[in-house]
Amino acid sequence: MFDVIVVGGGPAGSVVSLLLSEKGYKVAMFEEHQTPGFPMQCGGLISRDCLSILKNYIDIDKILLNKIEGAYFFSPSGKYVKLRGKSKAVVIDRKIMDFELFKLASSKVRTFVKTKVSGVLDVGGEYIVKAGNSFKSNYIVGADGPSSIVAKSLGFDRPDFLSAVQIECCFDSLDENFVELYFGYSDCMFAYSIPCGDGFSRIGVISRSNAIFWLKKLLKEHPHVSNRVKVKSFCELNCGAIPSKLVNFVKGNAVLIGDSAGMVKPYTGGGIYYLLVAAKELEKNFPNLDQFKKSYLRTLKLEYSFGRKIAKLYEVLGEEDYDYLISVANKIDSEKLHMDRPSSLVKVIPNILKLIKNRSLSLKLIKCLL
Repeated sequence: MFDVIVVGGGPAGSVVSLLLSEKGYKVAMFEEHQTPGFPMQCGGLISRDCLSILKNYIDIDKILLNKIEGAYFFSPSGKYVKLRGKSKAVVIDRKIMDFELFKLASSKVRTFVKTKVSGVLDVGGEYIVKAGNSFKSNYIVGADGPSSIVAKSLGFDRPDFLSAVQIECCFDSLDENFVELYFGYSDCMFAYSIPCGDGFSRIGVISRSNAIFWLKKLLKEHPHVSNRVKVKSFCELNCGAIPSKLVNFVKGNAVLIGDSAGMVKPYTGGGIYYLLVAAKELEKNFPNLDQFKKSYLRTLKLEYSFGRKIAKLYEVLGEEDYDYLISVANKIDSEKLHMDRPSSLVKVIPNILKLIKNRSLSLKLIKCLL
C-alpha cells in the first residue's frame, strides 16, 4: 500500500514524486518505457527563469545546449524583425533532462520501469492501479501525458489535442542565439526554428490536424527557410500531441499534472515552466488537492487568460496584418515581454495601439487582447 502512486516518469511525474517523498509520503512511480524522455516531443526552449527552477533538481550544465537572446518574427510573405525579450532563454537537451530528473526521483521513491499502467480503479477512497499486478494507494497522480490512462480511467474531462512534428537538421540560422518564428505556416499557431548549436536547429510546427503538411510547406516554400535548410541531413524526427487547453485536473483524491491536465502555454504549447510551478504548488498544499487547484489557478490565472487571448490572434490575423505588425515592431519595447508571462503584454499594448494607424488591424487587436 502506497500513500501516492504517480503514473508517468517524465518531468512532471519525477518532480512530483521527488517533492512528495521529501515530505515523508510513501511514493511509487510507474514509467512504461525503459528510460524516460523517449520519444522526445518538445522543442527544448525554456526561459532562464525556468532554468533557475531546474537548478534546484539537476546539474543544468548537463542539459544546456545554447543560449537564446530573442527571436526573429517572420510574416508569411517573408518580412521579418529581430527582437530581444526580457526573460532570455536557453535550449536544453530534453532527453538528458528527463533522465536526470527520473534518476533523482528514483533514488527517493519506489520506481517501476517498463511497466505500463492499463487502468486505475477508484474503490471508495483508495485507488487500485493495474500494471501487471495490482497496487493500492490513497492518492493517484496522473503525469502520463496527453493519452493519460489515469484521466481516461477516472473520467476526467479531456481537451482536444493539436498535432506537432519536428525535425533536427543542419540549418543556416540568421543568428545562432535567436530563434525564428514563422507565421502563416500553421493553421493554429506558427512554425519555428530553434538553434541548438553546431549548425543544427530544431524545425517544427504545431497544427490542428496535419502538421506534416505544414512542415513540408515551410521547408519547400518559405522564402527564407527553403534556401537555408538541409533536409537531407536531418538526424531526428519527432511527432507528438499537445493539449489545446487546461481542463479540470482534480477529482476526489486524484490529480492530473503536466500535459495530462493541459498545463501548457495556450499560445506556444510549451509546458515545462507550467508543470514545474504545478509540482511546487502540489507539494505546498498536499494532501489538500482542492486547495492545490485554487493555488495553482491563482498563480497562473492571468497567464492562461492572456495566453488564450494571444492564441486568438493567430485565427484573425492575415498576411497583410503580419506585414504591418512587423513594420512597426522594432518601435516596441520588446524587453518588457516575458516568454512565460503573456500578461507582460499589458505593458506594451498601449504603445502598440498608438503605433498602428490601420483601423481594421487595431480593432482585431482590441477585440482579442482587451
